Amino acid sequence: MEQRLTSFAYRVGQLRRLVLLLALERITPLGPVGKGQIPFLAELFQGGDGVSQEELAEKLHFDKGSAARSLAKLEAAGLVTRTVNPRNRRQLVITLTPQAEELRAPFLATLRELTETMVRGFSGEEREQALGFLDRMISNVLTELGRPDRSAKPERSAGPKPMDMSGTPDTAGPTCQVGRAAQASPTGQTGQTGGGAQ
Repeated sequence: MEQRLTSFAYRVGQLRRLVLLLALERITPLGPVGKGQIPFLAELFQGGDGVSQEELAEKLHFDKGSAARSLAKLEAAGLVTRTVNPRNRRQLVITLTPQAEELRAPFLATLRELTETMVRGFSGEEREQALGFLDRMISNVLTELGRPDRSAKPERSAGPKPMDMSGTPDTAGPTCQVGRAAQASPTGQTGQTGGGAQ
């Protein structure tokens, strides 16, 4: 028990689960979004749509099946469309709908609130240190998995920015990298961020 409670992977996994529970509690009233869809919607809002289903799965470290199920639920909820790429008919291109665009502002505002909740009482220097430690842990695990670390490491200011549930940094400033750290940790179950498609 003592070893489990002091392990990095256990604590990162716990933080990931708690953050997703809080996110679900705050986001559910905004629209039909389950916890398995939160990382995908966050990435589409912050990183841009018009990407393939496979690209999203790879970027978020989801397996293809989990990504397909989560995106199918977003499609059924009227938040995204999946259309065949005319240049590669094996690819499905993901596009946000007008209904999703109406959700963008309150969704991102909620992620900002969650970020601030997590770093409440932290100084600017402590926030930077926490992000730096998480980035290094993620890079270590990606290296062990033999996967490239494509994450940019931009200069960050001390103020909170929208939480990054998607697996990549918000280049506008500091974000919560918990979603990315959990994806890379053994306890966080790589490829099943958000508990899979729910």
